[in-house]
Amino acid sequence: MLNIERALKQDRLLRALTGLNRKAFQSLLFAFTQVYEQTLTDKPRQRSVGGGRKARLRNAIDN
Repeated sequence: MLNIERALKQDRLLRALTGLNRKAFQSLLFAFTQVYEQTLTDKPRQRSVGGGRKARLRNAIDN
């Protein structure tokens, strides 16, 4: 199984998985986090909070 913490610590492994070095990944992570959180708040909910399928994305780094 893929270990995210290990990939983030090793630049070579991170580059193999994402094609990005650590500096580029961190800069994209900042932008992605802002956009991801904005889309979560902008969409009207179809179901009440807690309803439906459980999300698999716990934070921005996991995606």
